[in-house]
Amino acid sequence: MRDETVLLIDIGNTNLKWSLMKNGHIAPISSQSHKTISPEALAQSCWGTIETPDRTYMANVAGEVLGEGLSKWMWATWTQSPTILLAMHKKLGVTNGYRDPAQLGVDRWLTLLAVRANEVGPVCIVDCGTALTIDLMTDEGIHHGGMILPGLNLMRDSLLRDTKIPRVAGVEIESMFAHDTAAAVASAALHASAALIERAMLEAQSNHIGTPKLILTGSDAGAIASLLRMPYEIDSGLVMKGLALFAASEGQAE
Repeated sequence: MRDETVLLIDIGNTNLKWSLMKNGHIAPISSQSHKTISPEALAQSCWGTIETPDRTYMANVAGEVLGEGLSKWMWATWTQSPTILLAMHKKLGVTNGYRDPAQLGVDRWLTLLAVRANEVGPVCIVDCGTALTIDLMTDEGIHHGGMILPGLNLMRDSLLRDTKIPRVAGVEIESMFAHDTAAAVASAALHASAALIERAMLEAQSNHIGTPKLILTGSDAGAIASLLRMPYEIDSGLVMKGLALFAASEGQAE
């Protein structure tokens, strides 16, 4: 329907992001942490004042408890359940590279769909969030596989949790080789992420995929990109764009 309103929900490891899509246009994205709030209170805070959407699509990598709690609120409030998205074998010109397609994180799947809609050559997509994920896709839309690394904060937190290194807030990185312990930890996490991305790009070329276009997304994309020694593009809304494409494609033939 032309005037229908579609609620798009992207639940990451730390934040819930959502937007309303109408007539193919996505409203500005809203974001809220879900770490210290119940699912019901979170849903009421995000959607308690909006009109009932015609359809709702949810991508969730934060676990079943949160997803089920939000779904229960929607049913109690709107008499409507969301469509829960999972990665599949093939969609919108993208072929999943995992042996079990459903094991691919739905957030990574949606970024592949979003990028494929605008790029015709090979691409390397890096999501720099709570986890750092790297996915390679060929010019034929075939997902070549990927990697998962702890994100910047997770790398620092895991080291600080299991050692006697003191926690220091507001660390500034002045150079690769730091002159205090806190900066040394932060610098290593940042440079390790950038180095892995550069290694992934070199590996893509050695696999005869060609030189992929490097696209970064996620909250830490800017910090990591500042260290890269190759061209890149930052697109902060890939998951939401993938959600919108999936929603728009419902009912259409592949």
